[in-house]
Formats: sequence, C-alpha cells, structure tokens
Amino acid sequence: MAPDPAPLRRRTPAFLLDQFAVVLLVVPPALAAGVSFGAVVSPGETRRVVVLALMAVAFLYHFSLELWTGRTPGKRVFGLRAVQADGSALSVKGSLLRNALRLVDGLGYWTVAVAVILYRGDGRRIGDVVGDTLVVRDGHAAG
Repeated sequence: MAPDPAPLRRRTPAFLLDQFAVVLLVVPPALAAGVSFGAVVSPGETRRVVVLALMAVAFLYHFSLELWTGRTPGKRVFGLRAVQADGSALSVKGSLLRNALRLVDGLGYWTVAVAVILYRGDGRRIGDVVGDTLVVRDGHAAG
C-alpha cells in the first residue's frame, strides 16, 4: 500500500526553511567576496549570476540530501521525508527528476507546484509525478 502524502501545510514551512538555507549558502559568500548587496538585489548581470547560483545550489542541495537521507534540513525539522511513490527509498532517478523539475514547479513563486498538488489531490507536484516520488511524514516510508 502506498504511503499517505504529507499535507501541504507541513511541506510549505519545510520548503521555506530550505530556501532560507540555500540563500545563506549563496548570498553571504557573494557579499564576503566583495559583491555589493545592491548588486545582488538590483536588476543586472550580478543579480542574474546570483539567481543562477541560487538555482544550482538549490538543485544540488535538494538532490543530494534527499538522495542520501530522504530529508533536507527543512524536511527533518518538520518531520518529512521524500520517498518513491511506493514508499521505498528515493532512487537516483527519482531524486534527479523531482529536483530537475523544480524549475517548472517553481514558476510563479511556486504557484504551479501548489496548484498541481491541490488539483491532483494526491500530494504530488509535477516533479513528484515525473520522478514517481512523494513527500510523506517521516516514519511513514517503507524501509
């Protein structure tokens, strides 16, 4: 039997905590390297580079942590885990696909992901559907 999906009200603060962690991994080092805060937040080439760095770090952060443990720090704090839809441990393919599709799910400040989760009713965003993954309450995963 497939596990029950974690509710959006638990996934959202976990996601926001992880996004904060990603920002901390990119912005303070950029500032320490001499990039001005104004250049980071103002339209222009520097902001484009920072946004690309944020996207790359977010992908690596979620992909690697979910693959190794099923959890990011945000998921750990809120008692969640990413698994394959059947409840087994996340596979390389599942993690790769669910996290690569963050680019689509994240459109409109994550409106796409939320709309898909609410429309489908099974707790899965596009990345979860394509990667055959699911976010569950920790302890509800098989194995």
